[in-house]
Amino acid sequence: MATLSLIAEPFPDWEAPMHFAGAHDLVNAIASTAPRSCSARFLLARGSHAPEFASPKIAVEVLPMRASSLPILWQSNATARPLDGEMTHSITPMMPLRARSDDDGTQSTVTVPHALAWEAPELLSPAQARLVRAFVKRAVRFADIIVTTSHSTASLLQNMYGYNLPVQVIPPVAPNVLLAGVDSAARRARLGLPERYMVTTANNDEAGRLHWVYNALEADSTLPHVVVITGLDPVVQGKGQAPTSELASRIPERLRNRITVVAADDLRDAGAVISGASLMLQPQSFAATGYPVIAALMSKVPVLHAGVDATGELVLDGGLAESDPVGFASALSRLFIASPGDGTSEFERLTVQAADRGRTFSWEGVAWQLWETHATI
Repeated sequence: MATLSLIAEPFPDWEAPMHFAGAHDLVNAIASTAPRSCSARFLLARGSHAPEFASPKIAVEVLPMRASSLPILWQSNATARPLDGEMTHSITPMMPLRARSDDDGTQSTVTVPHALAWEAPELLSPAQARLVRAFVKRAVRFADIIVTTSHSTASLLQNMYGYNLPVQVIPPVAPNVLLAGVDSAARRARLGLPERYMVTTANNDEAGRLHWVYNALEADSTLPHVVVITGLDPVVQGKGQAPTSELASRIPERLRNRITVVAADDLRDAGAVISGASLMLQPQSFAATGYPVIAALMSKVPVLHAGVDATGELVLDGGLAESDPVGFASALSRLFIASPGDGTSEFERLTVQAADRGRTFSWEGVAWQLWETHATI
């Protein structure tokens, strides 16, 4: 029986909870799409919470190391030996790898979910940026396939490591916890959210550009309420987002009754907020993995973004791109001009297109691509 093992322990950064939730959804999809006589394995560190799976095709295996030890230990050759002869995939760069012979049956696919370690290293701690680059460099040497979530990241890696680098682009999918749940309405009520609002994950720094949203609200008093979700985006080190209460206190006094700040401590709260929004605002100057953006599209919520290449690849015609604050504010006001309600307004058209775009994302689709990739290695 062939088994595709999934590294469930993610790279230790702000996206780790979303990556872990995504790994849970992906292993279910790997099991449901497994060819005959094939199965899935969910690899966890010692001390991590082991989820229960309904599928008999999924085995959970606990590694003899704690998650805090993995970033250092997995940079050595010895720790990769237990995966000799295995098919293994990781949804982050953190994966044990070493040189192997061509005929030992080992297959490894490693995901590089974004290019921040090269394009915007100030959004990671110095240690995180170095660690990402080290794991990616190791994957370039030893992995069979590098998986990226966008063509822009794939191009960056090939420019750095050679155009013969084996790269496959597989767009990410939002973890189920970031989508609407049966209790989403109750969660929004508990958070005190209005019936109609826009949502953003932007931060209060020069990369997060939350001030673009402030400027748009100040320029148009008719725009809907804005909900800012904290914790789903990186921040400029030492200059970025403070705790939720402090960020809320930094909102301009004249806008405080039009903005609500919500912490993403519970990803289901974030999912309830995103799925109930009318529009997602992404003024950021960077693109991470893009889980919140995809969650919006899968929830039929269009996206107004700043035109970053990787974000544009995810959104396509499910939103609009405006690369400067004036254009961003103008587009926002234009979208919320009173419409005739017959489906002909720009906002209504974008909502339909966002729903169409959102239907293209599925964990089953990712799983099929992984099985096919390993079948051809």
